[in-house]
Amino acid sequence: MRGARYLCMEGADKLPNGYYGTSIKLNWAMDPNRGVMLAHGMNGEMLSPDHGKPLRVIIPGQIGGRSVKWLKKLIVTREPSDNWYHIYDNRVLPTTVSPEESANNSAWWMDERYAIYDLSSNSAIAYPAHEEQLCTVGAPENYRVKGYAYGGGGRRITRVEVTLDKGKSWRLAKIDYAEDRYREAGQQMLHGGKLDMEWRENCFCWCFWNLDIAISELKDTKDIFVRCMDESMNIQPRDMYWSVLGMMNNPWYRITISHENDYLRFEHPTQPALMPGGWMERVKKAGGNLTNGYWGEQIGGEEAPEPVTEAAKEIKMTKDGLVKTITIDELRKHDKEDAPWFVVNGEVYDGTKFLEGHPGGASSIVAAAGLDSTDEFMAIRKSAFPGPSATTHISS
Repeated sequence: MRGARYLCMEGADKLPNGYYGTSIKLNWAMDPNRGVMLAHGMNGEMLSPDHGKPLRVIIPGQIGGRSVKWLKKLIVTREPSDNWYHIYDNRVLPTTVSPEESANNSAWWMDERYAIYDLSSNSAIAYPAHEEQLCTVGAPENYRVKGYAYGGGGRRITRVEVTLDKGKSWRLAKIDYAEDRYREAGQQMLHGGKLDMEWRENCFCWCFWNLDIAISELKDTKDIFVRCMDESMNIQPRDMYWSVLGMMNNPWYRITISHENDYLRFEHPTQPALMPGGWMERVKKAGGNLTNGYWGEQIGGEEAPEPVTEAAKEIKMTKDGLVKTITIDELRKHDKEDAPWFVVNGEVYDGTKFLEGHPGGASSIVAAAGLDSTDEFMAIRKSAFPGPSATTHISS
């Protein structure tokens, strides 16, 4: 096609707003250094349904939302995909765009500049582990702090730095690029295909870092931070970047240290999925603002713009005295915009009254109609809009 610039992809998974689809730039798909592929097998075996059987797109270095599973269509076009999920999902809008503005002005979502493609440079601490305890009596002289780092778009992580004094000084960690073992192996036959990586310079895998720190120093600090930089000098930022969808945040990774008699107890910021725990949860429950420049806490002797106040009040989402059992069949009858019902934590809510004026727009409610939306609500909506989406409560 003359003037073609984009490769549009569509999967076989039909969602509330149609089949899932997205697009990437055509020159990316044609660049062998990008590593874009159509995969039908993995490790010598056919793909499993969870991994997109029979065929899926693999786009290394980019967010998972671009690697379409259960692929059924490839279309070359002049413009980016007009699929609902390409437009209204996987975007980072400017910080000035409020939930109300994003719901009322669709032009923000149509701007391709705000679409997410390459992953952000990111690093994290794996050890000390969450809730790990270290006895300082009779302990070795040093503790080896370890973790991983990643650079999006195939860019190599060139440095990982650790600080014990909230960024006043930094220490350079050692980095192991496990991916390079495949380059060093040269051309090999592997799982029925040829491994040919010795000429490729792009890095698509995690690298692993470590740094030995004296336990005496850990006893004298309250937290450990890590940050990384890639070969394009993209450096992990100190603070979170607020946006309507809350996506792609990659601030310095912090673990806190509590001093309990002869033990040091380490706490990570959050836990996987919806598991409770982590210092972020603790700070929020204490009324702290995680964006106040002090990680929601007051630093000794320094004035925080928004200091920790009284504990945040728990919001009640259910209606007292209303108890009714809803069957799955009855729930599924309410999967349209005239009376959208959805499930959160085993409770059924009627979102009809909130279609007009909802901060996330009516489409976000209709998309959840007839479904269990617990994961989506808890992971995104509840953090951005702490109020309930409906007052009608029915026990399921």
